[in-house]
Amino acid sequence: MTRRNLLLMAFGLLVGLLPMGAVAQGSQKITLSVLWFNDSNESQVFQKVMADYLASHPNVRLDMQVVPFNDYENKLKLMIAGGNPPDVARITNNQIAMFVNQLQPLTGPVFSDLAAHYFPSSLALGSDSSGRLLAMPTEATANGMIVNKTYFRRAGIDVDKLSLTWDWDQWVAAMRKVLAANPTCKYGVAVDFTPFRFSTFLFEAGGRFLTDGGTKMAFDSPAGLDALNFFKMLHDQGLAPASVWMGSENPQEMFAAGLVACHIGGSWLINAYNNTVKNFDWGAVRMPKRKIRSSVPGGKWIATFKDSRHKQAALDLIAAFSDKKHNEAYCRDTFNLSARQDADIVYPSHTADFKVFSSDLSVTPAYTAEDWKSPGLNKIYSYMREQIVEGLLGHQTMAQTAANIDAQGDTFLR
Repeated sequence: MTRRNLLLMAFGLLVGLLPMGAVAQGSQKITLSVLWFNDSNESQVFQKVMADYLASHPNVRLDMQVVPFNDYENKLKLMIAGGNPPDVARITNNQIAMFVNQLQPLTGPVFSDLAAHYFPSSLALGSDSSGRLLAMPTEATANGMIVNKTYFRRAGIDVDKLSLTWDWDQWVAAMRKVLAANPTCKYGVAVDFTPFRFSTFLFEAGGRFLTDGGTKMAFDSPAGLDALNFFKMLHDQGLAPASVWMGSENPQEMFAAGLVACHIGGSWLINAYNNTVKNFDWGAVRMPKRKIRSSVPGGKWIATFKDSRHKQAALDLIAAFSDKKHNEAYCRDTFNLSARQDADIVYPSHTADFKVFSSDLSVTPAYTAEDWKSPGLNKIYSYMREQIVEGLLGHQTMAQTAANIDAQGDTFLR
């Protein structure tokens, strides 16, 4: 055998021992197609945050395609159906369920190590039914409470201190004191008109919508009835405005106008109120406890596909984007909550409020995500809302409400 052939053989053996990504990144020019949608400035921030990665990988460039959200899902469907999915895509939890069979599982030691640093509930939303991780969280959202601190202060209540340990009963007592001390405040709390937001009460009561494995409804339970009856009490006693769940009033506008002392909504309210509320002191506080303290997770994710052209390079990029430094920078500059447990972000403003939402998310059970990523549960979303309203109006008992929801849900889970 000639010396040239021996050298070629040795080189071939060396290449076989190297990771796929090392060969691809070291010798091949790669253009990664990246499909993205914006809530505000996410695509610009993504490119800025990953500039250092691209500088250290000069053979890799990004072809960013930013699509309006209303067109995004259809665009992604067409690309996948045509056998040409993007290398990298920003997706929602609903799209994870929709494309579960096309997404590339994120396996191996790199992603196992990354996953150890993320909230279990956020990872659960990005996983399939067997627990395989399919997408990494880019940012998190969480249910939680924002309060009018000026109103609580006038009532002689240090709400930051009280909320560290309060339960539902202590929260109700505090709201009554706030109403008595503030004539301009008409209600204690406004809750967004969604079953998703109501489910915060369900999970805190120790209940859930589905049994383990998601094969049967489990809402009709003592914990489910506790959450429903408590929610009805808030409305019956005038602590919550009937005009939101039994009308069309916007709870965000009511809070900004000083008509309610507390708003249970999503973590994006920090940004909304930062821009609109100037007349009083406000901030996030921990959700009051029943059996447990809980939030409900949401967010956005980044993923690649089994049929993506440059899958290995895409996986390398996703892994780099998901590390502590890049994720913190992305969440800071998009003014979003991080799904990383070890995130330590100083935001342009309201850093303490983000930390409160993060604290609630840190104690949120993973089964909250398992319930909400169920296609069957999402099929009765509107029906759940209608049934809760029927109970609030007194047209049926809350026990009948729970039974109706379970019966309807079971028809989609069989």
